[in-house]
Amino acid sequence: MSEKTSESSSLEKREYPSLDKGHSLKDQVYEKLSSMLRKGELFPGSTIDQKKICKELNISRTPLNNALIRLDAEGIVTIHPRSRVTVNKLEEEDIQYLYEIIGTIESTLITKGCQKYSPERIKRMNALNAEMKSCIEDMDLTSYGNLHYEFHQIFIEMAPNVFAERILRPIKNRLWDFPQKTFPKQWYLNACAEHQMIIDALSEKDIHKAVSCLKDLHWNFQYNKEYIQKVYYL
Repeated sequence: MSEKTSESSSLEKREYPSLDKGHSLKDQVYEKLSSMLRKGELFPGSTIDQKKICKELNISRTPLNNALIRLDAEGIVTIHPRSRVTVNKLEEEDIQYLYEIIGTIESTLITKGCQKYSPERIKRMNALNAEMKSCIEDMDLTSYGNLHYEFHQIFIEMAPNVFAERILRPIKNRLWDFPQKTFPKQWYLNACAEHQMIIDALSEKDIHKAVSCLKDLHWNFQYNKEYIQKVYYL
């Protein structure tokens, strides 16, 4: 199957608004930097031109520094002595480690909340998955990313845990906040098929089947390695 390179192929969880007074400035700057990473305006291995960003966003160094500290804590950038900040590269071993963490935490969340998946919730998950498949056919991966994020958030909604969410959010940002190099359509279709397996298992209250699909397929690095290499390193 042919693969197309497209700037729109970056997985995005949401659109990022322009800076305004309705939100915390440091949070808005963080979102702007995340958007720049995703669009390839800031690329792995590069040094961030802080003066340029302050000028373009018309901000002082304080909100930028706060945003950079948050990105440093999430492992996306490294703050060096004398204010130099570089964008970290995402190596294969990093992705493998992050996949394993997500798979373990989401499996725990599903186990804890398995009995809470009502017919209404299952219906919502089916609807989200159907929308994701439509987005793939339309090559609308921005909308796909939003729906994908919402789908996986349901696991936390069914078994709320502040620590799990605080761990998962930056990890997913770490995986998705870089431009992808190709669009392997089959990979995304495989993900939807795996979502369906998880939905069916939860509908049947089959915890073992749901967890197995998450850990052995959906977040299994070796199982997805061929596509990961194409998306991040081709």
